[in-house]
Amino acid sequence: MEQIGSPKQVLADSRTRQQRVRAFLDREGLDALVIGRQDNFAWLTAGGDNRVITTSEMGFGYLVITRDKKWLVSQSMDGQRFIDEQVPGQGYELVTSFWHQASPEQKLLTLTRGMTVGADFPLEGARQYGKELVDLHYPLSDLDLERCRWIGQTANRILTGVAQELEPGVTEEEVAARLLHEYALAGMTIDVLIVGFDDRIKRYRHPMPSGNNLQRYALLHPAARRWGLHANVTRLVHFGEPPSDIRRAIDGTATIGGHVATMLAPGLPFADILAEQIRLYRVLGYSGEWMYHFQGGITGYTLADAARCRDPEARVVERQAYDYFITITGAKFEEFTLLTADGPEIASLGPGWPVRSIQTPKGDIDVPDVLIR
Repeated sequence: MEQIGSPKQVLADSRTRQQRVRAFLDREGLDALVIGRQDNFAWLTAGGDNRVITTSEMGFGYLVITRDKKWLVSQSMDGQRFIDEQVPGQGYELVTSFWHQASPEQKLLTLTRGMTVGADFPLEGARQYGKELVDLHYPLSDLDLERCRWIGQTANRILTGVAQELEPGVTEEEVAARLLHEYALAGMTIDVLIVGFDDRIKRYRHPMPSGNNLQRYALLHPAARRWGLHANVTRLVHFGEPPSDIRRAIDGTATIGGHVATMLAPGLPFADILAEQIRLYRVLGYSGEWMYHFQGGITGYTLADAARCRDPEARVVERQAYDYFITITGAKFEEFTLLTADGPEIASLGPGWPVRSIQTPKGDIDVPDVLIR
């Protein structure tokens, strides 16, 4: 299983992130910050994983950062594994309890008694933080960007392979199982897995896998995660040339997706991107379609945050990752995009998948097209 990032790089990134947290303590007037969510744990540890229950946002290990101390709090069944395998060399003092004694949350309260505490989950007596902690994730580091590119290219490779082997008659559930298998072999988990065929793509924005058999048209969408970083990618496959209404919808989503990607620039309000999306839907003859699915925003250590387009103060940041969901009835466009010093980069664009060029006011950009089988 391929590893991206040396132990030295991981330690350097984790130290930088601890410094960001301590600066956050100063800004917020806190004595300690408690991290329990899987996404924030992965960010703070530069790729560590406190997961036991995959389907939970919360992990089984908690990090506590003060101005001069740092603890990892967990039950005894997991604590040493976290120290050895998820935060090696990062200097956390391990605090554990047996399952039949104090809970980790009770241990947290004991450790932080008398302190002004912040947390990323509901904790007795603590201020709860959400968006403010996600803001600390950016700018992404060099290691983050290298990992993002690997995840994007691996997603493209897997989706291309699965799409090329599709045959009419296969069920959505069978294809979903194949995707789960291929991503697992690459060391990735899937947080969201959407597979829809034919009429279900028109009827539902989220066609979750069913026993429906493939006739001519397939939508594949895995939201993959490794090192805590996410690549949410949607690809379309059609046997034979799509009918005119589907082809037009595919063209429309690709056009809007290309425009959004080229717009990305430091300081740009997310609300401006949404306004342009709404305008393009209207110009292309799809007024109102934007209302049927949130339009996207940032990704990275957070799976997806589509709320910033409604925050007039939210601005695009260099070294950020994006997941925009462009949907028109019967079609969807979604690619894993980065903003670097060199401009926007579609990290999931790679060999084997057909591309098309989209003309935008910011220049032309290549984006994935529907794969015709």
